[in-house]
Amino acid sequence: MAEGWHEFYLLVGTSAAALSGLMFVVISISPETIAERPKSGLRAFVTPTMVFFTTALAISAFMLVPHIAPAALALLLALTGVGGLAYLAWVRGHRYWREGKLDAEDWVFFIGLPFLSYVLLLAAAIAIWRGSAPGAATLAFVTLLLLVVGIHNAWDLVIWLSQQRRK
Repeated sequence: MAEGWHEFYLLVGTSAAALSGLMFVVISISPETIAERPKSGLRAFVTPTMVFFTTALAISAFMLVPHIAPAALALLLALTGVGGLAYLAWVRGHRYWREGKLDAEDWVFFIGLPFLSYVLLLAAAIAIWRGSAPGAATLAFVTLLLLVVGIHNAWDLVIWLSQQRRK
């Protein structure tokens, strides 16, 4: 299954790694602005972007492991999906939504799509374990979705930092 997706995961993994590195550059632009944010805000909105890039990188790495057994791959993917869901619960971005501090776009990109990604990652892991054909396509979709969500959120961070620097 992985052989047909080699170039895809090589490209996505490389992109995720590069974007993770760029996040360090973004944060270094205005570390004092980031440091002034409450810890819960950092945990809910800044750090998850790195987690989304890292998840896309990890999935890509798993898919590039030579001769990995489908059961082992499925286990790694399932653990990543469960870990992602647990992480989303831990950062408590949903609390900001319940308190009315998130607009619709932020809800979609910081809560909705990440939750969907990790649920679909679990579904892909189950499909791969069962040898079902949609597993590979679902996994590719999840990986791209996490990358796109991370890009959107990183862009939001850049815009927010530039607005804070003007104040």
